[in-house]
This record gives sequence, C-alpha cells and structure tokens, in this order.
Amino acid sequence: MNEAFEVPTVVSFAFWVASAITIAAAIMVVTVRDVFKAAVFLAGSFIGVSAIFFLLNAEFVGVVQILVYVGAVSILIAFSVMMISDVSHGSQPSRARYASVTVSALVLAAIAVTVYNTEWTLNSGLTDPDAIAGLSGTFIEDEIASGEGRVRDASGIQASDSQVVQTGVLGDSTGTVGALLVREFVLPFETVGLVIVAALIGGLALMRPREGEPDPRGGG
Repeated sequence: MNEAFEVPTVVSFAFWVASAITIAAAIMVVTVRDVFKAAVFLAGSFIGVSAIFFLLNAEFVGVVQILVYVGAVSILIAFSVMMISDVSHGSQPSRARYASVTVSALVLAAIAVTVYNTEWTLNSGLTDPDAIAGLSGTFIEDEIASGEGRVRDASGIQASDSQVVQTGVLGDSTGTVGALLVREFVLPFETVGLVIVAALIGGLALMRPREGEPDPRGGG
C-alpha cells in the first residue's frame, strides 16, 4: 500500500459524519413545514458539504461554499421567510411533489447504477511514480515531441527558468486555483453571482402573499 495516500481513521470518521449530517439536513429541508427551520437545515446541509470539501483537500472550494451558499444564499432565505406572516405553516405541499419525487428517484437510481458498474481504482494501489508525484508529491510538466504533456517526478530537482515545480493536486492548491479564477476563468467565476440573484428572487417570491390572503406588510 502506498503510504502517500493513507487516510487516518479520524479523517474517515469525520467524512462519514459530515456525509450523514449533509444527507439528514437535506432530507429535513424538503420534509419540515416550517419555512424558517427548512432554511436553517439548508444552511446545515451546505456546511456539511463544505466540510467534505475540506476533508478532500479542496480548501478553496470549501471556503467558497461557506461564503456563497451559507453566508449569502441561506441567510438571504432565512431573512426573507422571517417576513412571512405564517412561517410555521408557510411551506405548503407542492402540486408537482409526486413528479419531483419520481424524477429524484430516477436520478438517484441512475447514480447508484453508475457507481455500482464503475471499476474504481484506489489511490493506495498506485505504483507509477509519475502518477504518485502528480497526485501527492511534487512534479514538473514536460512537453514531449508529440505535443502531449508528461508528469515527471521533481523530488530533489532544482527548477530552472523554464521549469516550474508544482505540488500535487491533493496538496494545497488554493493559490493556483485563486489565480486561475481571476485570470482564465474570471467569466465563470462572476457567473456565480447569478446564484445570489436567484436566491434573492426566490426570497421575494416567498414574501409575496398568496392569492386571497392579506398582505402582512399592510398593503391590503
């Protein structure tokens, strides 16, 4: 077994705990009738997902998950539902709930079949030094004659002006990801702001009184 990919028992335990919290909170979001409690459980589910990202060494994505979804979307929804006149009975059954359950069950079945039929390769079984260096160690990307890239183990190599020694993808890649987001991928990064706009529209929709009900803000 490759020691570079050995996972401590406490990390495995934390992963399963975070996964259980995420799934349980997501189920509560769609089952509780109190809209405010559903928003709180939604924030809890997002926090569980961010914890999983941290455990997978994706610290940058975990921080963005907290800032965008927990710190913006969930809080916006929570403040919106607090302005509803009847919060505890605000989440009424949807007319499309049976269709939603059917579609969700089909998607879950497709994911389960895909996971079951996929031949997974464990990192602990890797023996190729280039693959190990590219995932967990240090490496240099060499360009061969055919134009394809090749990962070369850079352990103990002094980088020259034309070579850049990089850490493995399972290492701390926060700086690299941040530089890519503000350079090559700035447009997709800015598009994430549409999530906040969608949450704002959803919060305003929740605040609107239902047909035939008085406006809780005094508008009649």
